[in-house]
Amino acid sequence: MKKSILFFTAVLWIISHVFAGEDSNKIVISKWLKTASYELDFPVFYDFENTKGKTFELTDLLEFDHLRFEDYFPQEGKLLSNVNGKTLTWTSDFTDGNGYVFIDEEETGNPRVAYIAAYIWADRWINTTLEIKSPHMLRAWLNGELIGTKRSTEKEEGTVGRVSKDLKLERGKHLLLIKTLKPAEATLDWKVMANLEIKDPWSISDIDISVSPANRKNINHILDGFKISGIQPSHDGKYYSVNFSRALPPSDQSERWSEIRRTEDRKVIHSFRHSQISRLQWLPNSNRISYTHSRGGKTTLYLHDFENGQITELINDLDNFRSYNWSPNEEFIIYTIREEGSSIDTDIRRVLGMQDRQSHFRHRSFIYHYDIQSGKHQRLTYGNLTTSLQDISPDSKRILLSQSFPYYTQRPYSKQNMYILSLDDMTLDALWLDELRGVSARFSPDGNYLLATGGPSAFNEAGLNVPEGTIPNNYDTQAFIYNLRDGTVNAFTRDFDPSIASVYWHKPDNVIYMVTVDEDFRRIYRYDVRRDRISPVDLGVDYISSASFADNARTAIIRASQTNAPSKHYLLNLRNMRTIILEDTEAEIYRHVEFGEVKNWDFTASTGVEVKGRVYYPPDFDADNTYPVIVYYYAGTTPVGRTFGGRYPFNLWAGSGYIVYVLQPSGATGFGQEFSAAHVNNWGVTVADEIIEGAQKFLQAHPYTNPERVGCAGASYGGFMTMLLMTRTDMFTAAISHAGISSIASYWGEGYWGYAYSSEASAGSYPWNNHELYVGQSPLFHADQINTPLLLVTGDSDTNVPPGESIQLYTALKILGRPVELIKVKDQDHHILAYSKRKLWHNVIMAWWDKYLKDQGEWWEDQFPEKNY
Repeated sequence: MKKSILFFTAVLWIISHVFAGEDSNKIVISKWLKTASYELDFPVFYDFENTKGKTFELTDLLEFDHLRFEDYFPQEGKLLSNVNGKTLTWTSDFTDGNGYVFIDEEETGNPRVAYIAAYIWADRWINTTLEIKSPHMLRAWLNGELIGTKRSTEKEEGTVGRVSKDLKLERGKHLLLIKTLKPAEATLDWKVMANLEIKDPWSISDIDISVSPANRKNINHILDGFKISGIQPSHDGKYYSVNFSRALPPSDQSERWSEIRRTEDRKVIHSFRHSQISRLQWLPNSNRISYTHSRGGKTTLYLHDFENGQITELINDLDNFRSYNWSPNEEFIIYTIREEGSSIDTDIRRVLGMQDRQSHFRHRSFIYHYDIQSGKHQRLTYGNLTTSLQDISPDSKRILLSQSFPYYTQRPYSKQNMYILSLDDMTLDALWLDELRGVSARFSPDGNYLLATGGPSAFNEAGLNVPEGTIPNNYDTQAFIYNLRDGTVNAFTRDFDPSIASVYWHKPDNVIYMVTVDEDFRRIYRYDVRRDRISPVDLGVDYISSASFADNARTAIIRASQTNAPSKHYLLNLRNMRTIILEDTEAEIYRHVEFGEVKNWDFTASTGVEVKGRVYYPPDFDADNTYPVIVYYYAGTTPVGRTFGGRYPFNLWAGSGYIVYVLQPSGATGFGQEFSAAHVNNWGVTVADEIIEGAQKFLQAHPYTNPERVGCAGASYGGFMTMLLMTRTDMFTAAISHAGISSIASYWGEGYWGYAYSSEASAGSYPWNNHELYVGQSPLFHADQINTPLLLVTGDSDTNVPPGESIQLYTALKILGRPVELIKVKDQDHHILAYSKRKLWHNVIMAWWDKYLKDQGEWWEDQFPEKNY
């Protein structure tokens, strides 16, 4: 009996709240969040005319923002504000049989205002019309944007004014917020109703109304809110500096500032917001900071003791100032000045080699010494080659500096000189000259060794660990200890599979800490120098983006995320390897976002290679349903890491109703040198087959995937792989290539770094000696094999992979009559970074997936309506 009553009630609700018309339905919002009303006061002199002859009116009260709702999400039971001694809390309420929600009233002599809100969930992109009705004044916002104002109050029963607005809703949840005002003398009921008109091809099932802010990840979560771009502890770990940024939409500008905080309680000790400082550094042995301020092209360096408030100007009005470093004893600074070379902006210009195509090549940078006590400046380097500071010795008596220069007749097409300069007598000792395999290096805490990073071939192949006759992948970074006394090298990561992202030789415990690329994870390992032993530091996180160490304390700050949780900054105790959360800025913006599961899924290819992978599931995943699938890969020299964000946010795609399969084909670093060496001279020879085989096996192993709705995507080298895959298989429904390479030869010669990247990826192979690679593996020469709808996307100012790579494949496919689209993003390089263009670019990608993997082409057609050209 109870079930029958519930069913009958539900039928009555549907009848009264979904109104069918010819080719349309209307959904009435039947449940709202609302606040109690509160009284508004007119300002004094409201009845005096202003300079324009206008007195203050009720509409002025309506249009004045009494409360701010930026980044605010109403929730039942949540406090909105305390106004005039009255607590405003959100409560939920249903509408009556006519669809109206009523505002609680009190008899007063002044006008009153109240707020109501509801959440509109769009299950797909939809074009709809919102209609709001009320006898009284109101203003309405959708996602914080004003969409309508009703400035009149009706006086006769049965008359209701309205606000109407055409809306284009992207998939996801949208907040509708209404401010309503009732004059003191008004007699009609205080009520509001709203409905959405749904027209073909959409249906009422595409929309859901709720009072819950629970949401899926969207592009605003990625771009908006407060972000941390850098964090660094003081020498003793007592304080830390943190660099914040915040986008300022709808512009492409952003706000950036730094703060000094106390570690024990996160208290802000000093804020540099609106101060326009840069290059903030901690001094190596005291809790003081230095920073620069630039004006009119000139830079001044300051020393700031925030514990006593003293600020000292150290160096002022330097032209072309680039960087600086403190000596460990804090007695001097080593700084760099750039000397401008000839301009490339001339009518006719001789190009001095491949690097000279870049605007900065003819500039040179040199090193200077500044003594703090005497105020004396000394130039330390000169010549025709830039000198770069690598490090200052712990005793502050020597500096390690390097030079690099082009050497185009032998790969990798540059050489390095490394020197130690004695500051006492300006004696220069060369550690090595004309070395093809350059490294980065720093002194050990005792000054007797260098900790260096470079490819396996560095130091005469000391780090090499591949089968005989195999060419190594020198992007698989190794770590080395170089003995300054005798020049011997300890390649201590040679038999260690993870690749090195960064290293730090920590003085307090004489341990080398390594942030590593460990398969598709980023993890920390520690190398015990005395025992010659590497061991993992298990922090329970998936992806460590950075690690900063206190110079004189056993403390570090790491930035890390989970695959499905945003980054946090942790304070790491290096004595017991325990962490506490130090900064969690993104928790606020993601507080209402729901995520699905992420599971590992690996397979063994027919060649015997084990290929790792992972799968992102929608938050509401149901194994009894079927889902479209997106297959993503890079397939180049680095794995697709388990970063939470990124330009290709897999958890966002999954939240849009897709199952996302990410795989790591052979050739990536982080799996051992033999695995990464498969990248060399491959260009998809075996890797394309691994992706095809993996996608096929994945679909077979997961019955809830729809094999008729499978997309694939990749960017840069992954964009090349997408193009190549289209020549090898028709298994995919649609594909996306961002900044892909269609002709290996033209990329090799035209991209700013094409020849340099190819020195490893195509080691020893050139267009004149390996046609099988440069032609056989180039998608352009097999364009007639492409049948799958292909979206080609490129920044029109891409200097890495030039736009011509996409344009020439587009040309071929258009001539062949194949389904292809080309999207160029104005004034963007290899990565789409500008805020507004990042959003447009993202929408293009999502609309393409919806068009081909869900048969929902309306969003694409709205972005690119057909014109009769």
